[in-house]
Amino acid sequence: MKKHLAVIACLAVCLIAAGAARAESACETASTHLLDALDKGDYAGATSDFDDTMKAKLAPEKLGQIWPAVAQQFGERGARDAATTVTVGDHVVVLTPLHYGQSTIDSKVTCDAQGKVAGFYIQRHH
Repeated sequence: MKKHLAVIACLAVCLIAAGAARAESACETASTHLLDALDKGDYAGATSDFDDTMKAKLAPEKLGQIWPAVAQQFGERGARDAATTVTVGDHVVVLTPLHYGQSTIDSKVTCDAQGKVAGFYIQRHH
């Protein structure tokens, strides 16, 4: 009986880890899609993975007014470094360093458990 409980516990841990990996992968995909769309000036595409709250707060029109100011402030868009991903509670956070002119800024995309973008921030590189 103890063997069976150990196997069940092991399976539960494996399933939880697999679920977390899927959530991280979904958020990485959403983050890449968001940044790729922003690079193209496709603001409707950039918001397509937003959750309902984000869609209400940052509509494509508003993003189209805000995003061009990044290049104006920091310089021409350069390379994008590899993203790092962490799980914080039931959210996944993807941090991607972006090079603009002589500056590096970080894109921080937070996703909910369904892989929808629940937060998008630009901050100075840490």
